[in-house]
Amino acid sequence: MVRMSIQPRPLQRNKQAELSRALQRAVRLHQQGDLDQAENICRAILATQPNHGDALHLLGIVRSQQGRNDEALDCLVAALKATPSNVVAWLNCGLVRAKLRHFEEALACYDRALALKPDFATAFNNRGSILRELNRHEEALDSYDRALALKSDYAEAFNNRGNTLRDLRRFEEALAGYESALSFKPDYADALNNRGTALADLNRPEEALESYDRALALKPDYPEALNNRGNALRVLDRPEAALASYDKALNLRPAYAEANNNRGVALTDLKRFEEALASYDRALAIKHDYVDALNNRGSVLRELSRFEEALTSYDRALALKPELVEALSNRGRVLSTTLAV
Repeated sequence: MVRMSIQPRPLQRNKQAELSRALQRAVRLHQQGDLDQAENICRAILATQPNHGDALHLLGIVRSQQGRNDEALDCLVAALKATPSNVVAWLNCGLVRAKLRHFEEALACYDRALALKPDFATAFNNRGSILRELNRHEEALDSYDRALALKSDYAEAFNNRGNTLRDLRRFEEALAGYESALSFKPDYADALNNRGTALADLNRPEEALESYDRALALKPDYPEALNNRGNALRVLDRPEAALASYDKALNLRPAYAEANNNRGVALTDLKRFEEALASYDRALAIKHDYVDALNNRGSVLRELSRFEEALTSYDRALALKPELVEALSNRGRVLSTTLAV
């Protein structure tokens, strides 16, 4: 008996070609930033072929960019069931899990990607960022080093390595990391902002200010850099300019607890105590367990001779952080004042 090979029916071949062309259109639309149309095409493909791995993968990416991360994760998990050897899908699944703060699961995704592709520098870099979130700083540094061994001009890995070194209070090394990032990518606004924070840590506020200004020249709508710039201006005893910088940050991001707190500090420097109190209260409305804002709020209440409220604020700070020396000292000052009266 002659064995006959079974060829796909012409209609089947045509259908697969049609789906492939549709996916290519979706990819182009995604690259052009048209997320809604890319999503519509992916959904049409999946209506015909529900386990189309590439369409599920692209739909997951689109939904993550739309801020729909729970739905994105469902798509990516389904994509990996359909195509378990898709290295980039494992990487993107890790990114979405990180956005959802599923850090252990994200780490597992990056490890799967690296098992499939051991020379995947991006996965090592992203793995380092997750290890940092898990406070496994030495392992994070090792992961960044492995990324850099594979890609010596990897500016993002140098920047992220610098962030981990700052966590470890190794400020000179952190600064060197940011400088390395900028040597390969001079227009890297995040590295310029982070460089400023390292310089601030090293008590070099003038240089820090210059670094923040360079970041803002590249990215004017950068609230973190505006907030950090305000901090440098305060150290340089320029509270009015600091206040203006905080206000710009808050115009961009009103629910920015740190900028509201720092604005309160600048207003305190200017002896505008009622306004400072309102700023601390806004910070605490956003971030209820914000210890620095509670301590600073207590200090303003003390200035306003509202001693009982000041004590309550210090007590709330100390309940959250019993070792906070500033709050203990400030509380003692209020008690000594009230006893003297």
